[in-house]
Amino acid sequence: MQVVTGDEMRQVDRCAIEEIGMKEEVLMENAGRAAAQEVERLYTHLDQKKIAVLVGKGNNGGDGFVIARTLLEKGRDVDVWLLAEEEQWKGAALYHKHLFESCGFEGYRWKSAETLLEKNYDLFIDSMLGTGITGELRSPYKESAACLNEAAGDIISIDIPSGVPTGEEEVPKSAVQADITITLQSPKCSAYLFPARAHYGEIKVVDIGLPNAAWKSINVSRKVWTKSDVQKTLPERKVSANKGDHGKGLLVGGSLQMPGALSMSASACIYSGAGLLTTALPSSILSIVSNNVPETMFLLLPEKDGGIAGELIGKDFSFENYDAVAAGPGLGREKGTKNLVRKLISEVETPLLLDADALYYLPELAQEMKRRQEPLILSPHPGEMGRLTGLSASEVNKRRFEISRHYAQEYGCYLILKGPYTIVTTPQGGQYINQTGNEALARGGTGDILTGIALGMLLQNESISSSLCNAVYAHGLTSDLAVQQKYTSTSMASSDLIHHLPLAFRTIVSSL
Repeated sequence: MQVVTGDEMRQVDRCAIEEIGMKEEVLMENAGRAAAQEVERLYTHLDQKKIAVLVGKGNNGGDGFVIARTLLEKGRDVDVWLLAEEEQWKGAALYHKHLFESCGFEGYRWKSAETLLEKNYDLFIDSMLGTGITGELRSPYKESAACLNEAAGDIISIDIPSGVPTGEEEVPKSAVQADITITLQSPKCSAYLFPARAHYGEIKVVDIGLPNAAWKSINVSRKVWTKSDVQKTLPERKVSANKGDHGKGLLVGGSLQMPGALSMSASACIYSGAGLLTTALPSSILSIVSNNVPETMFLLLPEKDGGIAGELIGKDFSFENYDAVAAGPGLGREKGTKNLVRKLISEVETPLLLDADALYYLPELAQEMKRRQEPLILSPHPGEMGRLTGLSASEVNKRRFEISRHYAQEYGCYLILKGPYTIVTTPQGGQYINQTGNEALARGGTGDILTGIALGMLLQNESISSSLCNAVYAHGLTSDLAVQQKYTSTSMASSDLIHHLPLAFRTIVSSL
């Protein structure tokens, strides 16, 4: 499912109309009817609802005329409120206004919020403003949006809540706060960014019949990664397979202060299907980790002050026997960490995943990163991404799509920008958005678990992007299942997620 900005969506529409030859009036009819059908599906007793459709001057308003006409033709109790003057409707929107009126229906001119509120509507359909609006709302849309936000009835926005931008722009205070948004054809980028996401409410996507050929008009790859995608790309285990067929991985990390991070990461890797795992760590935490994860082999590294002494690792230390390497969980930020990370970037000739403290010194190793030829994967949270880019975490969160794409392309790496709706970006700039997960993941240790899952996936799949997307999906699904079946998002430990990993994978494959 493609995710777009407003400009990109208009380009696709333009291609469908001007190059392919689809009538704009037909496209708008499709959109309005699809939205009306979704409204009927959402409200099984719609005949008992008193409905107000607020119609603006643009194409979003044209959709509103079709929705209102469709519902009125079925005998629904619908009032249409017009927020524009006659001369402001043009093109397909004007056509559908005339069609609405030719069918014997008429709308009320917007007067005031009081006039609307005194009607006591059960349901408001926001068809005022669409994807072409930026900045604070102006009259009469500012007053009508405020009226909707104060009203007792449910609000359904069409395509996008009025006033909310489609991309990474600032969200105006006057924007509509919808309970449900019926998105036409493709979700908009802002549906996966906060604070804009909070304005959408529940999101429903409807197909409006855009030809597949129209999507070739935009040179952007930004998609939602779904359960179906996971099922298509999850590696199958053959009856005749042996442990070597499922990959040999190396996990580097741990310190005397943070042995648990490495333990959780190693365990998650094992539960994600790794054939053989070697865990490289300081000798002082060997007994702790081995007691927690007996399935892994161990490689003892030189130690200083409870952490790995990267500067003391000799040339005889080889990475040749591993199909993928991950480093970072519990590593610490001692000076030896920088030497270790430099060695990993320079010498690992298989996919290398860096997370947590392994990311800390990357701003000082930029040239080593750019010289690296083999796949490099980084998995920062917004704070770590801020350090990598010289921005604040809040700035990163405002422009998650742009910043992650620019960084991945500049350094030729895969980037997992963690957070609500984690984004996986490829070195070519392709982006995949994850929808699983919940606020239970906002605690220490969950990132280490993701590192383990991702390493386990990398060992079994030739496609790096699919491996990372599947890991992020399974990680989020695990937290969803944990909260649904046993825990709450508040009362839960990160290690509880690991015990739900088998259930997550079973949930994925059960419907194959």
